[in-house]
Amino acid sequence: MSKSTNMSKAKRRAQLLEIMKDLHQQAQRQADFTAEKVAQAAGISTVWFYKLVRPEFQALRAQLSGPRLLRDEELAQLRHENAELKKRAQNLESKLRTTSVDELDEAIRELERYEKENLQLRQQIALLQKRLEEGGHVIIQPSSYGSTRSHLTVVSTADPLEKQESR
Repeated sequence: MSKSTNMSKAKRRAQLLEIMKDLHQQAQRQADFTAEKVAQAAGISTVWFYKLVRPEFQALRAQLSGPRLLRDEELAQLRHENAELKKRAQNLESKLRTTSVDELDEAIRELERYEKENLQLRQQIALLQKRLEEGGHVIIQPSSYGSTRSHLTVVSTADPLEKQESR
């Protein structure tokens, strides 16, 4: 573990001890001073709470009146909470994977649509270039309302009147 990680853990532990001491002073019996309440006030899980300050918590709680939980009962509660947290984490991971897959599918559909559109545009360009080489003119027609593209039309160089005269 790096020195910065140890410092942050030590700092969190010190903050947790302060919160715990404040709540202990307000508590009159053990039911008022539980690991869940202290962890919730600190904004951490009960499992993390016990990892950081279990001995200090047990010493302070023992000073208050009320029933004493056996170590096995506390461990059972922690195991239950840990199992719930793992299940919740798995559900969140599953949702994240599903969301990621859905977003990837949508992105692939968009890419395929753009690729098809790009191919069509390339074909139109090739056709227009061919017609220009044959002597036509290209007219750019304004796009319809809401469209972002103009439409290209190839017009023959021969005037329609010239065609009638040549007949």
